[in-house]
Amino acid sequence: MGDDFPLDPVVATFARYGVRRTSMNDLARALGVSRQSLYNRFGSKGALADWTVQALIDRSLAEALASIDQPAKTLPARIVDALDAWVGRHRPALHASPHGAEIVAAMRTDPPEAVRTAERRLVAAMAEAIRLSGPGSAVPRAGSIAQALCWTARGLVHAVPDHDAFRRQMDHIAGALVAR
Repeated sequence: MGDDFPLDPVVATFARYGVRRTSMNDLARALGVSRQSLYNRFGSKGALADWTVQALIDRSLAEALASIDQPAKTLPARIVDALDAWVGRHRPALHASPHGAEIVAAMRTDPPEAVRTAERRLVAAMAEAIRLSGPGSAVPRAGSIAQALCWTARGLVHAVPDHDAFRRQMDHIAGALVAR
């Protein structure tokens, strides 16, 4: 629907003002297009917000799945890269936004079905990677380990002081669970 509009300026604008307070004028200015262009393409701010969420989910999932499919890297490194693409790299933007808490609260209480579906795909891909490359003790529990790592990453992203700490902690956790 909005493939001809770049995602990052839209995300940044919603993060800056919050979804409710962002106007179509704000979004048009960020994209360098007319407000009418946005209405012609999306019909409403709500539809544009929905497109933004879906596009962000799709991009994050695609990058996470691509991270798992890096045979030159170790299994723990591939898993950490995937979880970083899924949640870790969003930490700086969430914490910098005055509306980050609002976004996090909305996602915790009722994440969109698209998030749940994408996360199931990521967990399945991680589980398959663990089954194929993990230590013998991890293979029978691959699905549980993958789900636990995903939940851990989602919680850790809010508990650490910065993105580097997220990566370091996930390196330790993934290494402890799936290193040979």
